[in-house]
Amino acid sequence: CSSDLLKKGLRSSSCLVAMTEQDAGEWRKLGLHVEVIPDMVHLNDGALSSLTQKRVIFVGRFDYQKRPLEMIRIWQRVFPQFPDWHLDIYGDGEQRCEVEALASELNMNIHVHLPTGEIFECYRNSSILVSTSLFEPFGLVIPEAMSCGLPVVAYDCPYGPSTLIADGENGFLVENHHADAFANQLSLLMSDENLRQRMGRTAAKSAQAYSAEKIMPMWQQLFRR
Repeated sequence: CSSDLLKKGLRSSSCLVAMTEQDAGEWRKLGLHVEVIPDMVHLNDGALSSLTQKRVIFVGRFDYQKRPLEMIRIWQRVFPQFPDWHLDIYGDGEQRCEVEALASELNMNIHVHLPTGEIFECYRNSSILVSTSLFEPFGLVIPEAMSCGLPVVAYDCPYGPSTLIADGENGFLVENHHADAFANQLSLLMSDENLRQRMGRTAAKSAQAYSAEKIMPMWQQLFRR
């Protein structure tokens, strides 16, 4: 019933705004007029990461969508080859106890942190961002981290990562649920500083597409129409 009411309300609207083209395609199946305007992102305005720190960073809620436990399982595959690297997990939520318990049990340089207002400093002290979301309407942390010069390894889940990441250019997109493939791509970035540097430079440039200067004119044009 609530779904029918939602569809009725949407059909009476002049326009629906989606954040990605893939998401827009789903709404257009209902016969709606849909425009695509990405999220406006608060970007790094300081120095870029040197990408020399042996640290991987995960930022997100501790829940079924963001899947921090999946990231820890991937880390189990990676860590034996890179015992001098660290995984920093920032967030909070219903799975916090499980995340902390597994991190402590494994003893694999996994550090669990509460959310912080200084997240850009955390990005700058890291070398790779990872995202294991089951689905992601946009994924704000991806352009945030990219603006600090971090390449990203992410599952190609609906719908955000494929909009933000050009596979092989500013990061890697991995088929969803393929943990071994994710571990392989992450290992490749961890082992190759030149690759990190190249992808990181591209990431910093591509993040600028989500600045206020780029996004606000899109809203202005929409309202004028």
